[in-house]
This record gives sequence, C-alpha cells and structure tokens, in this order.
Amino acid sequence: MSIVWFIASLPIITLGPATLGAYSVVRSLRETGSVDRARTIAVIRTNGIHAILLALVPLVFVATAALYLRTGTPLGSLSMVVAAACMYVGGYLGIALIPAFIAMAEGESPVPATKRGYVWVASQPVSTVSLAIVTAILFVATAVLTIGFVLLFPALAFSYHAEVLTDDLVEATSTETSIYRAEGTI
Repeated sequence: MSIVWFIASLPIITLGPATLGAYSVVRSLRETGSVDRARTIAVIRTNGIHAILLALVPLVFVATAALYLRTGTPLGSLSMVVAAACMYVGGYLGIALIPAFIAMAEGESPVPATKRGYVWVASQPVSTVSLAIVTAILFVATAVLTIGFVLLFPALAFSYHAEVLTDDLVEATSTETSIYRAEGTI
C-alpha cells in the first residue's frame, strides 16, 4: 500500500484519490485482515473526483504562502502576514481532510464527510494538534531514511490516523444521531 500510494501521489493532482484509496485499504485491513480491492476501487470511483478537488484546496493555500515567502520581503511586511495566514489555512484544511477522507473511505458522501472533518478539527483541538505533531514527526523521521519514507510513512501515518479517528468519528455520529432524535421529540 505504501509504495502504491507514493507512486500514485507523485503527480500532485492524484494525491487525494491515492490517499482515499490508502485509507480504504487500512480500513479493510483493520476489519478483515486482508485488502478488499473491489471495495477500494469502488470508493475511489465514487469519491475520486471529490478527493482530487478537496486535496487541491490546501495545496493552493500552501503554494500561495510559498510564493509570498519567495519574494524575500522583510519580516513584518504585508507579504509575510499573507504568507503566514495562507500557511495556517492550508495546514488547517489539510488536517481537516484527514477525518473527511477516512469518512469518505467508509462510504460517506463528500459533503457530510467534509463537514464531519471540519467539525472534528474544530471540536477536538488537543487531538488535532497531537495528530498533526505525530504526523509531522513521522514525516521528518522517515524522510531522513529516504527509502524508508516510501515504505514507512504512508503505512504508519494512515494507520495512526485510522486508529485515532475511527472511534472518534463513530462517537460523533452516534452523538449527532441522538441529538437529532432528541430535537425531534421536543
């Protein structure tokens, strides 16, 4: 899965569907102990275009920040403020896509999955920061190993994300359902 994700992610435009497929593989491995290729292909066919578009949004903000930083303007200038704001928004959206892609890999449609990702990030600040820090540490530690990045980063990061978020997303769904039921009875 790691090698396939890396190769599929090389053209930046395919980062979203590759990640969606990786989360689907991790999900099937957690549930059955084997890779359900038919389910993974169905998930990518159903939500692949949405995953492309969703994955491009944080990349646009990060690229904009990089372009502003490249100008070499002094600290405190408007360019630095715009670069910092774009980097923050890009990072926030990137972290919000993790629970969204996990929900989409479980078969949820893109709009509720994206909403769920945003709500999880907004309502779980400690878990969000720990998710970002652990992912960044995994990225740096495996990037130093060169080939270890290709083999280890996707498997470790996506497995960690699934482990942390699967239970939280199930709890959030049951809480939302009970809230809607309670509102309907009032």
